[in-house]
Amino acid sequence: MNKPRHILLYLLPAILTVTILLAIPLFEMISISFHREEFGQILPGVTLANYVDILGRARTLELLVSTLLIAGAVTIITVILGFPVAAVVAMASPRWRGLLYFMVAAPLLVNTVVRTYGWLLILGRKGLVNEILTAMNLISAPLALSGNALGMIIGGAQVFLPFMILSLVTSLLAIDGRLYEAGEILGAGPVKRFFTITLPLAIPGLIAGSILVFCMMLGAFVTPLILGGSAVKYVSVAVYTDALVLFNMPRATALSLILMVIVLALYAVQTRISTKKGQAQ
Repeated sequence: MNKPRHILLYLLPAILTVTILLAIPLFEMISISFHREEFGQILPGVTLANYVDILGRARTLELLVSTLLIAGAVTIITVILGFPVAAVVAMASPRWRGLLYFMVAAPLLVNTVVRTYGWLLILGRKGLVNEILTAMNLISAPLALSGNALGMIIGGAQVFLPFMILSLVTSLLAIDGRLYEAGEILGAGPVKRFFTITLPLAIPGLIAGSILVFCMMLGAFVTPLILGGSAVKYVSVAVYTDALVLFNMPRATALSLILMVIVLALYAVQTRISTKKGQAQ
């Protein structure tokens, strides 16, 4: 047996797994999106009506803009909150770094539904925040902290923050400590060292973490549904409504495929930027 066939034999189980679990369902989704629906039944015949209907409506543009803005806000918040935490983890001694890694990743061990309902108990009209503010006579009526975009952004930032931190830690650990020593010798203060050494060299992790968090928030469903509710226009909730409430599977799959194209485009941009940065170095 020659080497190429030998390698192919080892790869065959992985290829079959990817084909059965990913490729076939994806092709089925693409096929369904080009059919019409009537009373929950998928009709024969190929049509572009679902894509024309989705892309030709102002509501779709509003839906996409709202989704992109919320995902962008979550990404920005995770960057702001994640960078200091990542810096602490990177600067910690190897003895404590393992514990800090565990503390960062520990929320991922809790189901997203449980974490999101926890935020609902905190941010609800009778939640912990409103109860404390009312008891302190700081507000006369409960604040609307859930059932809107604000609650969704807060919950989404907490859910996806560990991914941003872990991405940044990887880049920060790769920075040669001698660069900081050289900067200090040359008279650069902490702020200047951050902007001239830390931030530029952490850009790969920053880009990777931002794309990851942004794309994951784009496709998030549990957090938008529980903390956003019907008041917030979000693509994943619209897909859920079309598929399981209106039983319009072709339109739901068409909308989900449009979202998938956006995600793939973002990953392509990340790959291009990373490649250019690697060539520049």
